Amino acid sequence: MVKVAKKAGTRGRVWKPVAAHPRRVRLIAQESTGSFVSRLAAAHGMSCGELLDVVGAGTVAMEPQFTELYLNAAALERLADVSGHSRDVLQHTLPSLGAHRLLPDDGGPRWTWPQWQARGVFLVRACELCTASLRMPHEVYLVSTTRWRVCARHGRWLDNLREGGKTWLCLRAVPEVMEAHRGRMLLERRLGGGGRVLFADALHIAALWWNLPHLSPPVWGQRQARLQAGGGGDLRAAALVAYPEVADLARALAARERRRMRGSWTDADDDGWLNSLRGRLEDWQMPSSHAVLPLSQWAAQHSAPTGGRAPGSDLEQANRRPSRGRYRRLPATYPHGAPVTDAHLEELTCMPWRFGEDPPELDPAFLWSMVGQA
Repeated sequence: MVKVAKKAGTRGRVWKPVAAHPRRVRLIAQESTGSFVSRLAAAHGMSCGELLDVVGAGTVAMEPQFTELYLNAAALERLADVSGHSRDVLQHTLPSLGAHRLLPDDGGPRWTWPQWQARGVFLVRACELCTASLRMPHEVYLVSTTRWRVCARHGRWLDNLREGGKTWLCLRAVPEVMEAHRGRMLLERRLGGGGRVLFADALHIAALWWNLPHLSPPVWGQRQARLQAGGGGDLRAAALVAYPEVADLARALAARERRRMRGSWTDADDDGWLNSLRGRLEDWQMPSSHAVLPLSQWAAQHSAPTGGRAPGSDLEQANRRPSRGRYRRLPATYPHGAPVTDAHLEELTCMPWRFGEDPPELDPAFLWSMVGQA
């Protein structure tokens, strides 16, 4: 069992070596640091606060489902000793221990568990069936790039909402969502960071359609009705019911961007591309003349020539083209910067809309069309 050294104030504290034979707990990919430390403390028969007293100096331990725990490099070294896992393994497995997430090294090992979650970090409960083999009473929380995750193995939609006591939604009634998720994963494997960015753009174009119900395709309401038996409110199901159309739209955005980055895209191609999307929107029974406007706005933002410096972008990034080979990677193109691996989709997108939020100032042409619609 780990022994806690008595502390006589943060500055005067002598940090003793950690016990030599810790009880190890299994690592879970993408788990939050707070969730892992909570499981580790339980394995040692300690409270989370007692274990963190061994790791470093901090404030107050919080519940892992609400906020994330952050460490500096010195505290990470001590956590490695306590857990029996090397520093490199911990950093590879737990996203919030990455080098760019560590606290500054000042005054010895230190940790902080903020009372409120920092913007840009989403904590999603892990699938209980996936973690059942851990045989631990503690819930496991994952760091996610979205407010939700899909467990493809067990067909579950996971989030951290607590509507009616439900912590997940069963996808058995909507198999097209599972198919869309597999398509998204394939797109991102083939295109790399650029694929993630384009999915983020497609998702937030759909957010505007969701926020303005007269633009939403009828199939979204039908999917939501199929999910009501499983619980979940309107906003909770928003990205879920839109997932198939979002994945399809992301592929259309990727097809345009790959040709544009190869220098084989013209204004005439843009006209044809938008016309084909109007036909797709009509197939989805959407008012295409209005629903296509956010797509036009997206295309206008993604029209910088690849042969020169786009305003506010890096020249080398602007000149890059998709690499050759079986999986041709697509760089993040202007107006996007190079994507950070663990950046969430709301940070990656160039679209201003978010599910459930009042739309910010829109393009004048779009506003005019909405006046005409009213």
